[in-house]
Amino acid sequence: MEVQWMNHTGFVVSDMERSLAFYRDMLGLSIERDQILEGEFISELVGYPDARLHIVYLGPGDMRHSVELIQYLNPPSVAAEMPQRFQVGATHLGVMVDDLDAFYEELSAQGVRFVSPPAERPNPVYPAARKGCYMQDPDGNWLELLERGPAPPNATSV
Repeated sequence: MEVQWMNHTGFVVSDMERSLAFYRDMLGLSIERDQILEGEFISELVGYPDARLHIVYLGPGDMRHSVELIQYLNPPSVAAEMPQRFQVGATHLGVMVDDLDAFYEELSAQGVRFVSPPAERPNPVYPAARKGCYMQDPDGNWLELLERGPAPPNATSV
């Protein structure tokens, strides 16, 4: 028995179009799959009778790991109080970016909520990130944006 790979991270969202405007249009992720799921299998999987979900998988195009946006159509998605980042049950998605300062400046100008400007780690050792910051999507889900320095010639980690 072994874990083969990590497939996706899922976030329940309240409005798929608003979430796509964020993940696709603002972050630049590509839609990998967009479908409505319903029927016996999905009802059994999620544990709700007559479940109907709109799901969209998005990624950077490498098919390695996706973010899955889930809007429950039945039962309808409802807002819940989000836990603080330090509370048990809090989640986030870590996203590697090429220029964290540029992401921060552009997304801040578009009204995205950040905890703080990018924090810089002194003397990072690859593959550790040299910069990072937290931001929220339109539903309050947390994303941690990270930037690494260039890989050394003998690096084997991605």
